[in-house]
Amino acid sequence: MAVTTDFEKELATKYAQLLDAKQKLQVQPDEKGIQWKYAQLELAYQDTMVKSKLPRDKIQTIEDDVQKEHDKVVQQTEQFKQTYKEDVLEQLQPTKEETKFKESYKQQVMDFLNKEPSEKESSREEDQKREQDIKDFEEKHGYEKVYELKREVLDEIREMDLTSVQKKKLTHIEDSLEKEKNMKLGNVKDSQKEQEMEM
Repeated sequence: MAVTTDFEKELATKYAQLLDAKQKLQVQPDEKGIQWKYAQLELAYQDTMVKSKLPRDKIQTIEDDVQKEHDKVVQQTEQFKQTYKEDVLEQLQPTKEETKFKESYKQQVMDFLNKEPSEKESSREEDQKREQDIKDFEEKHGYEKVYELKREVLDEIREMDLTSVQKKKLTHIEDSLEKEKNMKLGNVKDSQKEQEMEM
């Protein structure tokens, strides 16, 4: 009786391996190594089935049980992958706060690009609110994040249909941003190097 149990376990194991190989083969049907592995596992399974001398209905029961377990694992794997994918995509999406910051900064830049030298300040309150939003965001998230978002906004604006005057103004803004970055982040890096040298 123990021999039958061993054959049943071996048959279940080999059938599970065969199902795994079959799944890989469905994903990559042209892969020669997977085709070869599947053929080898199929032969090993057939050989074990013949050696077991189990009745066909017993073999079918084993196959059904293994198939259920295999399907359950595949479903759990797919659910995990889907959940993980959604999580990663959610992390890649900018937060509402980042989007608001980018919109404020973009409006500030666009106002500057569209302003004629003779124009007076249109709405000082709006400008001050935008500047305050930007400052608040920087205080909360740090300058590295602010620089990254400003860079994205300027890249988006550069893709727009700008006049030559607007392009020059934008280049000036980009240069100012790089100077600001070097001033704010350069000092941080310099102080880190000094601390490392002191050690």
